[in-house]
Amino acid sequence: MDENEKVGTNKRFIMAGVLCVVFMLTCTIGGIIFFKIQINKSAAYRQANTYKSYEKYYVMIPSEQKSSFWEAVYEAAGEMANENDAYLEMFGTNLSEGYSETQLMRMAIESNVDGIILEANEAEEMTALINEAVERGIPVVTAMKDNTQSERQSYVGISSYNLGREYGKQVLGLVKQYEKREGNSIDSILNVMVLIDANAEDTSQNMIYSSIQETIEGMNKSGQKISISAKALNSQGAFAAEEAIRDIFMGEDELPDIIICLNEINTTCVYQAVVDYNKVGAINIIGYYDSQTILKAIERNVIYATVSVDAKALGEYCLEALTEYDQMGHVSNYYAVDTTVIHADNVSEYLGGAASEE
Repeated sequence: MDENEKVGTNKRFIMAGVLCVVFMLTCTIGGIIFFKIQINKSAAYRQANTYKSYEKYYVMIPSEQKSSFWEAVYEAAGEMANENDAYLEMFGTNLSEGYSETQLMRMAIESNVDGIILEANEAEEMTALINEAVERGIPVVTAMKDNTQSERQSYVGISSYNLGREYGKQVLGLVKQYEKREGNSIDSILNVMVLIDANAEDTSQNMIYSSIQETIEGMNKSGQKISISAKALNSQGAFAAEEAIRDIFMGEDELPDIIICLNEINTTCVYQAVVDYNKVGAINIIGYYDSQTILKAIERNVIYATVSVDAKALGEYCLEALTEYDQMGHVSNYYAVDTTVIHADNVSEYLGGAASEE
């Protein structure tokens, strides 16, 4: 190899080495920049998701936190709270053990929250707690169940009298079906059982029951004899309700022709019992709320009808009441929430028009 070839070869080696160094340096610098960007993004993400400060802290205290109805109310209220720079907590869900409504009220008061949404009752202890909260500057909005003797700022819910009328009208709708049945005599007695909560400490159930009776007596033009009775259930939670309702099916000498349920849990449990004890068609159910389970039972003709309360409007009205009181210092005493009767003819609208499958 002559001298010129050696020089050319050396230059190529040098150029290759320089290029390698430049490439490695570029990769190193690029890697550092990329890593730093990712660290900054991660830190920003963690910071954004670790905490957010709010101007107001509200709590919601329903009697049954795990019902789909109150979950829907909470979701609607929570969205509106965020829009108004407030944080809403379903109070008690993150605690290690279960607490009563009065215990949760006491905890909320001692925590000095900015507002309370409460499914109340008429117990004297609850009245005292609501009044104490108001005296401490904590506004209280009662939802679905009221405490009329207290100093609460507003009540958001439905008229118990109107709800009873809706139930009564549905019973009369069933009467027409019974009259068309072959062999059904007008002289036979149609037995209607209304399931009420034995633990409830408010008068709303009595008003609903009285309104059902009044509606049936005033609008029953067919001559069909209808016997109405109330069955008090000592039930707290879904499991206890299921056991209490199964006791009815196993212990009653004569099962009713129609069962009226005043809450979502009882509706679901009665539906399941009717299926389990092979009483579909023999017992008609008039229920409460529009969970997917209840809607599908209507579609399958196991539940005759259900009275649905607008949970979204309920949640939004509760937050509206708290916000208005905070801003104005006063608020409307009563917000009325609409109800809808869902039956076989319109259930597809609530199921999205799609036929459900087993």
